[in-house]
Amino acid sequence: MKQNIPFQVMGIKTFLKEYRSLVFWLVWGICMSLWGGLTVWDYQTSFAIFMGFGIYLGLVSQFVKVKWHRVVAWCLCWAVAGIATWKPAVSFFQVTTHQKISRRFLVEDIRQMVSILESTHPDPYLHGDGKIAFHRRMQNLIQTIPEDGLAKSEFYRHLCPFIAAVGDGHTALWEPYHIDNQSPGGIPLYFRVVEDFLYVAGVIDPTHQPLIGSKLVSVEDVSVDELFERQSRIRGCDNEYQLMRNLGYDGSLWHKNKLEHLLPEWNGDSLDVVLMNPKGNEIELVLHPNEIGQDKIVTASTFVKPPSIEKSNYVYRFMDEEKKTVLLLIENMYTYRESFEMEMALDMPPREDLANYLYQQYNGKSPPVRYKDVVEGIPSATELCRELVQVMKENQSENLIIDLRRNQGGNAFISTIFFYFLYGKEALISFHDERSIFIKKYSSLFWRQYPARNLDDINKHQPIELTEDDYDFSGYPEYGSDLTREESIRIIEDEASKTATFWEEYQSEEYSGYFRPKNVLILCSPITASSAYAFMYDHWAVGGRVVGIPSSQAGNNFGAWVGFRLKYSGLKGGVSHLYVTHFREDPEMGRVFRPDYEMAYDNLVAYDFDPNAEILYTLALVDSL
Repeated sequence: MKQNIPFQVMGIKTFLKEYRSLVFWLVWGICMSLWGGLTVWDYQTSFAIFMGFGIYLGLVSQFVKVKWHRVVAWCLCWAVAGIATWKPAVSFFQVTTHQKISRRFLVEDIRQMVSILESTHPDPYLHGDGKIAFHRRMQNLIQTIPEDGLAKSEFYRHLCPFIAAVGDGHTALWEPYHIDNQSPGGIPLYFRVVEDFLYVAGVIDPTHQPLIGSKLVSVEDVSVDELFERQSRIRGCDNEYQLMRNLGYDGSLWHKNKLEHLLPEWNGDSLDVVLMNPKGNEIELVLHPNEIGQDKIVTASTFVKPPSIEKSNYVYRFMDEEKKTVLLLIENMYTYRESFEMEMALDMPPREDLANYLYQQYNGKSPPVRYKDVVEGIPSATELCRELVQVMKENQSENLIIDLRRNQGGNAFISTIFFYFLYGKEALISFHDERSIFIKKYSSLFWRQYPARNLDDINKHQPIELTEDDYDFSGYPEYGSDLTREESIRIIEDEASKTATFWEEYQSEEYSGYFRPKNVLILCSPITASSAYAFMYDHWAVGGRVVGIPSSQAGNNFGAWVGFRLKYSGLKGGVSHLYVTHFREDPEMGRVFRPDYEMAYDNLVAYDFDPNAEILYTLALVDSL
């Protein structure tokens, strides 16, 4: 075998020497495909174009012996290549050198964005006065582009009002600038929402601690009502709580780049802020931009000791010596094991960095090499629920408080897992009609983001044969109709079978409906959105009670975005592909989900603006339930 190696090497060298022209152009095609893909963010088209040129030029160079034939072929090929690539190449140069992008390129990007919205979004006209008004806004958008073009950041600001007019919190452009979480550069006051205004919930400078609880009146002589109006033109929102959430918390008032978008008149130096304290007195402040991250925020003292999330985002503890009340924190819906298992089953790109981090955080040791082994070592919602219901049953606990105040969503399947353990498999099946019902809109972006989804498999359960750009009404029965038991089981099990950890428990039914406490209370805030909203709704609809401040998510609106990138400016964003309905018969509740026990400003005053005031409020409530 060793004697054959030199001959093999000589054979390769001879081949490369003899066919060097063909090899050169093939390598050129590969390199240009990668470059073109990076430029226009479309590797498939770039590969087809440049590999086609590479193969053609390689074959001509290698096998066409008549010189002028080769010259003609090369000229034609380069002419076609130039025509196909000059615009992306020029726009790429303009963007990377921070020059203004040519007007004609921006017009094409606008038309591309409109095409994406119309082909991907279930109904981009619903909140914007219809299709005619939608296209009028598009044409006005094109008409107002300056002749000398716009820089990328300027174009982003130019597009925002158009996207915001769709009226959907999941459909938006991503900011084209870097957000520095450790030096945000905005107002050094952390605002939260209560009732219909923003109040100071935290400060950066400890000497400003007496400002906690004060209401926002104005910034740079712009009233809070005008700030709301401006924010509504920057990003779409489902309701007024999403509008206030986007302005406060870590939103436009917190970050310099966002604040400059909100207040173009601001010179970037000091900030004139007017507040009103709980006694009704106005306070005028001149503040310097914030250079400290959220982890350094100073809040009021808390009298609550929640469970530690140092190792996991899903933890619980008893709140009393009698073990009658349990506080469960669900900090997000994307870092539990079953969400990773589902992504693996759907052939979605692995989240390796996050998985490794979660494994090391939870286990206190380096992660294994195989991704599957890493996932198996991540905290499991199934294992957490099994332990939780066992402990609650053993102690005959009466109250389960589920804290979703910081949960911005992720994979809603964790709601199914909890439902199974608390209420049982049969209740899960019979309840499926009352859960969120939805319409899917299929599109090229959808299939690109979910390559494992197969239209042939989807059509097995459809009354008609759907096409690749169709609407899927299988999860949204006609008004007054219900899903059959068989259909409910199929939908539940199709999802459950993709999570190995839960599927084993689901089939055994060992802990199905194992224990349900007397009271289930769900804590909510404007941050509680997307899949966290679905969790809140599911457990409210079967008797749980919601406590806190309304969610920024609308129950009857859009969700589940897919990503896109505009060809010439390079701006990225997300567009919804799902229409969700929780409240068919109550449009107002479908716009703003009012908690059963809604926190008011006076409640916060009574608890001295304790950052865990909702927990204190709930602990006081359970004695009377």
